[in-house]
Amino acid sequence: MSIFPIIADDALVASVSDVFDEIDDKLGSIPIIYRLLAFAPPLVEAYWLNYQKVILEGVLSPQVKELIFLSVARKRRCIYCSSTYLVICDAFGTDRQTLTAIMAGTIDFEPKRFAALIRFCLLSMDDPDAVSRNDYQLLYEQGISQDEALEALYTVSYADTGTFLAKAIKIDVDVEVKSYLDEHNLDIGFS
Repeated sequence: MSIFPIIADDALVASVSDVFDEIDDKLGSIPIIYRLLAFAPPLVEAYWLNYQKVILEGVLSPQVKELIFLSVARKRRCIYCSSTYLVICDAFGTDRQTLTAIMAGTIDFEPKRFAALIRFCLLSMDDPDAVSRNDYQLLYEQGISQDEALEALYTVSYADTGTFLAKAIKIDVDVEVKSYLDEHNLDIGFS
């Protein structure tokens, strides 16, 4: 059970209510992480703005960025984030072989360039000091550009922040997410 209760919609401050309207318009629902951040209105606004900038803009597709989010969540063993991003990736139409590889931690899927990018991201997340020029060169040889690499690293940073928050405030998996996982026979592989 989450550390913080969810604030009722009629008790939200105007700025949070406005952000929720925007989130609902773009995503079709309000993820529970935003509802829990409602205690601190500037955090809701910042988290939503970052999400839009990180996921919806840039050179990498939102699908690739969501795969990075899923990979980070799985690596950090965050039940909430792994469940949520598994649903998002499946809804985006990511093939089951890719999802299975990420959830198993093997990161072996097609296209190879994106598998290489995700492996690089996880290496960078685990030990940024260990990342070498050679690691970057291997990415470039797979057709990953410098701006794609930088955007992927920022995505890792943002995903890791979200995972930290979710775990620290003990977010429960949304009912809709649980239902989707059950209906589509998806499993994060840990509890």
